[in-house]
Amino acid sequence: MKSGLLLKKSLLAVVIMSTLALSPLAIAQTPTNTSTNNQFINDSSLNIKLISDTRVRSRNDNPAFDTYGRLNYSAYNAIIDFNSGYYDNFIGVDVAGYLAGDVYNNSIQNDNNEYLSNEISLSHNQDWGAGNGPHLKLYTAAVKFKYHDLFSGKIGLIQSTGNGTIGNVWSFVPGTYRGLELNAHVDGGKLTYFWADKYTAPWLLSEDDYVGWANTQWNYIHSLGYENSLGDFSYNLGIGQAMDVRYSDTTRSVNPTSYKLYTRYQLNPNIQLAADFYGVNDKIKYNGLGYMSGLSLNMNHGQWRWLSQLRYANSNNGTEIVPRTIYTYAMNNGSWSQFWDALSDWNQAGEVSLYNRLSFNAGNGWDYYMGLGYGSGMDSSKVGYNSETAINGTIGYTLQQGTLKGSVVQLHSTWLTRDEIKTATAGKDETDVRLQVIIPYSVF
Repeated sequence: MKSGLLLKKSLLAVVIMSTLALSPLAIAQTPTNTSTNNQFINDSSLNIKLISDTRVRSRNDNPAFDTYGRLNYSAYNAIIDFNSGYYDNFIGVDVAGYLAGDVYNNSIQNDNNEYLSNEISLSHNQDWGAGNGPHLKLYTAAVKFKYHDLFSGKIGLIQSTGNGTIGNVWSFVPGTYRGLELNAHVDGGKLTYFWADKYTAPWLLSEDDYVGWANTQWNYIHSLGYENSLGDFSYNLGIGQAMDVRYSDTTRSVNPTSYKLYTRYQLNPNIQLAADFYGVNDKIKYNGLGYMSGLSLNMNHGQWRWLSQLRYANSNNGTEIVPRTIYTYAMNNGSWSQFWDALSDWNQAGEVSLYNRLSFNAGNGWDYYMGLGYGSGMDSSKVGYNSETAINGTIGYTLQQGTLKGSVVQLHSTWLTRDEIKTATAGKDETDVRLQVIIPYSVF
């Protein structure tokens, strides 16, 4: 783990040295070369984003905890993101980091008086330690390069573009891979290879913070993806593999392989159809193949929008599915397209779930939606419930003009109830109320 931290510092040093070396070269060019070489400076950008997330999430499954205090906090991210242009239309740098912490935290605590991780402020370990900020984390430090419109890539502390089976973890700030991504434009499409040997979730400072049940070891993860479109039809194909994965509860290693197929068809300007499949062949976690598959329908009519999504999950041994190559939570992520923000992951083996959402855009910055989800078909004797139902909704406002144009304030709430069949597992119902404020600002 310590060697990983040293390599991160080395990668950052390379990026900083590249910036210092390239900047004076770009400035010192003769006027005839200014339009080409000064793109490193002229095409650069510096963006700031301030985020506040205030939340009360309850789960009444443990009488020892306050029913309404499982997650009860107000946390923030202050993000700064620098992206250079390409020097001589070939090479550039990206550097980004953020400050994270809690305004207050009244969430549940463990025996060491550490607060439950909320995935916004940084934590000392995978599950606990939130509220000890503020902490500053570097999440991007990369050298990028391109050759005309044929080839591009990046290396260092990076994020995946999602073309293939590797994606970034859910949060306001993306997770960080240590690796490289290479892109080639082939037959009108894009072929992407992604490779990484380290990863940290957004709410962890380093690999040392993966402890306890989440302490999974692996050698490297890689993926190959291809995306293209044919008229109104587009698709994304991916295959990936993680090498020498050793989960914390087993002594043997496994090389899980992931597969992705995503297709989208624009039936007309107002109707879009999509299908998504993400599968992982993992001999330890699924005893073979575990997968999620989904269908989506998007319809627009003036200011109204309608979304219907159908999902099915299954595995060889009845284990719940997670659409990522390495099973362990927050150890990596996949590129599954459906997200309902409805507390449940709707991913139990055998579960068929349906979500419908009606949205209305008032046209003056105000936006509203209400959704309903239902799932059943899981092994109730194993998970403790026959079905689950969720109702959620959001009221949001986006600033339409001025210096802080694009700033968002939104209030989101979800009520999730499950039809429990066992007294011992009763109390899996949840409620969630969440107020988010997002303020972007472009310095240049």
